[in-house]
Amino acid sequence: MRMLRPLLLAATGLVVGASLWAATWTPMPVDADPLVRMPGTQPGDGVVLEGPNRCLNCHAGYAEAVEPGFNWMGSMMAQAARDPIFWACVTVAAQDAIWATNLVDPGNGRPNATDICLRCHFPAGWLGGRSDPTNASLMTGDDYDGLTCDFCHRMYDPFAPDTHSGTREGADWAGYWDEHGNTGPGSGTLSQVSADATLAEDVQRQMPTAKLFSGGDFFPGGRPKYASTYTEHGSGQYYVSAGSEKRASFADATGRHAMLYSRHHKSKYFCGVCHDVSNPVLAQVLPALPDQSGGQDLMTEQYSASRYYHVERTFSEFMVSSYGRTGAATSTEFQSHFSPPITFVTKCQDCHLRDVTGKAADMKNAVVRPSGSTEHPQSGLPLHDMTGGNMWVSYILASLDPNGPVYDATNVAILNKGPAVLTLDLAAGQTPAANGRAVKAGADRALAQLHAAASITHAVYNRGSGSLSFRIINQTGHKLISGFPEGRRMFVTVRGYLGQQPIFTVNPYDDAVGTLRGLPHSVSSPPLGPGESYEDALVYEVHPKSDLTGEEATFHFVLATGRSKDNRIPPKGFDVAASVARLCEPVWHGQSAPDYFTAAEYAGGYDDVALTVPPGADRVEITLYYQGTSREYVEFLRDEINGTATTLPPEAYIIQTDTSGFFTKLKAWGDTIWDLWRHNHGLDGQGRRVSGIVPVAMIGTEALVVEPQALGVTAGLDWDWVYQNTVKATGDRHHCVLTIGVTSDPNGNSAYGATVTVAATSTGAVAVEPTADPLVWIVRGGRVGVDPVGRVDLDIEVTGLTAGGQGAATAWLTVRRLGDVDGNGGAEPTDMSLMINRMNGKPVPYPDRAMDLDVNGGVEPTDLSMLTNLLNGVALP
Repeated sequence: MRMLRPLLLAATGLVVGASLWAATWTPMPVDADPLVRMPGTQPGDGVVLEGPNRCLNCHAGYAEAVEPGFNWMGSMMAQAARDPIFWACVTVAAQDAIWATNLVDPGNGRPNATDICLRCHFPAGWLGGRSDPTNASLMTGDDYDGLTCDFCHRMYDPFAPDTHSGTREGADWAGYWDEHGNTGPGSGTLSQVSADATLAEDVQRQMPTAKLFSGGDFFPGGRPKYASTYTEHGSGQYYVSAGSEKRASFADATGRHAMLYSRHHKSKYFCGVCHDVSNPVLAQVLPALPDQSGGQDLMTEQYSASRYYHVERTFSEFMVSSYGRTGAATSTEFQSHFSPPITFVTKCQDCHLRDVTGKAADMKNAVVRPSGSTEHPQSGLPLHDMTGGNMWVSYILASLDPNGPVYDATNVAILNKGPAVLTLDLAAGQTPAANGRAVKAGADRALAQLHAAASITHAVYNRGSGSLSFRIINQTGHKLISGFPEGRRMFVTVRGYLGQQPIFTVNPYDDAVGTLRGLPHSVSSPPLGPGESYEDALVYEVHPKSDLTGEEATFHFVLATGRSKDNRIPPKGFDVAASVARLCEPVWHGQSAPDYFTAAEYAGGYDDVALTVPPGADRVEITLYYQGTSREYVEFLRDEINGTATTLPPEAYIIQTDTSGFFTKLKAWGDTIWDLWRHNHGLDGQGRRVSGIVPVAMIGTEALVVEPQALGVTAGLDWDWVYQNTVKATGDRHHCVLTIGVTSDPNGNSAYGATVTVAATSTGAVAVEPTADPLVWIVRGGRVGVDPVGRVDLDIEVTGLTAGGQGAATAWLTVRRLGDVDGNGGAEPTDMSLMINRMNGKPVPYPDRAMDLDVNGGVEPTDLSMLTNLLNGVALP
């Protein structure tokens, strides 16, 4: 076994070094490559999965609204291996991996990083040993059905002893686990006895087969070797039983096949297996965590994937939310989207495998849930739609069916070039070309899910000031948006009208080009037009960054070493302190930004937006859009594959010229993904403008337009006079404090702005300076011997920032010559006498402020010396 040294070179050194290697690479068997090794069941462990055909015999064809088969078929789980974005992304990732690993291991650059992609998108093929080479060329048949029934229903819990004892996810057996009458181990209920049997199977037969890369036991004593830091099995680290028993969440299930009751399948940790994604290659070569093994074991074997090199963090986002920590009620608006309503959420399945009424199989003795179960009386049939927000891929795959509802011959011509050109075999498995109706239904469900994901409230536009405020509420259990970060964005567009005439637009989308206008990082983005503006804070997205490529914002997710932007809206109860360890806290301008949202926003799961737009509109529309794949990302994929990009050194672009054969059936993906996106955006004049490629309106509202009313304003100074200043002797310290008060505000502002100006009628001179508090200002005296003295009138104007309205007040003070203790207009011997008396302890009718000329807090000989110089005409410094 060859363990590679950590990469300690600076990013600049990496780029320089890149020019020294030739455009060649050396294959390495995946099972010998420590950079891509992760814990879990391995290809050589003897697991052979059944195709979905056998499952569909009983679990499909009887009740499409609720049956597992039809709904699974329309999910992205079933289509994971057919996703065209996946194929283009894998092609780029392989090229990136060759370039990057050659820097770490000169002469041994290799594309093995894409094995990480194949293990989740082709689990049957991966477990069957068909992921090497890592270009998916050996995948066949049922491999193309992605996350199949047998794959999910043979997964076991690597933390089974702690789940069984109730120390991992709680011991509320009758409530959280819905096991009627169960009081825990020894209770003798059906659920408990069944859970005991499953634990014995896992501890005695399954867990002993799991090994470390070094060959040692992964579970010595029934728990992970590094149990204190390896606490979750995310990033595709699945553990799959070699036994044929089907595992699921009901102890009273019936069926002709062998079964095991699995609490794991109704655990939130089950979904975390694939929905926290990290980069194990960088965890090995750029370790950010201490090696606990002395070099014996891999970093991926010592730590949960959430601790290193962020790619996706959907599960982590859920875990630090109120839903994931303790469970939480959903909003009434969210509940209105589902029947029956989802009222309380404690785990991912509550939304993504929500309870419905029905039975899981077309068998006479199949349990009708929830009414037919006494063992699990609170649990309905889990709807196997597993819907997220990716609607456009499902729609396009559905369009391949000539007998389906959305057939598109152009999409067929683009995508169905065959395995010899694209590797992708659209005829393999449960092909969408024969299941268009089911796949289109999945796209429809994704659209409905997006409509339920957010709401906009508290929208108020002040016609007089142009202030606009509104609240975007995240109604999901993770960030809004979540999942694969590349090219996925959500943005707010604000449109203002006077009558029917548009007068301003924030974040305009150009349909003719297919992107937002004014994007600072896009070469294709059209310039902003009259009345248009771009607001980056209202584009919710993740931008990875890469120290390897030197890019502050990059689409090279395989090479990403951090994030430059992550302003996505947190879920309710987001624990930002806990999110830092999971690498899912907000990031702004390349820096961790836990204060990006307020404590109230984290607690409520929303973003309170306040911005200033042009005044004068009589109607303001606010729309929240979702775009699954941006033009910028598709252009990136096209150009990286075609070798016309410039983000890497020229010699890194080998896809089109590689002679090894690895890229022969992948290199057409550059033009393919561009043609597909362009056609389905309608840019060719023929496509249908598919939602998700074209931004889809998730939610919209009109702001309440208010006319601002006058504010009641007062203003007062702590002193009615101020001395003049010198640069050094007084250090510009002679000043008064102006405090502004808002005594009445019918508009209900929560924040104010103020301006303070010196009236033209003033005879004295002062400098007016703001403080951190917009209602507190500093008024400093002018320069000795330069500026005039006398009365100064201040004009104060206050503006309500959140609801508008203005008010005014005035204040005045006198500027004295420095040393004019008695305020009679000049520094004179009588002023010196007063100062001497004060220093000798005699009473004087003037405050110490009048005699503390150097403003150090006391009346001292230095003040007398300054006054003497002033009386003698000696200039003070």
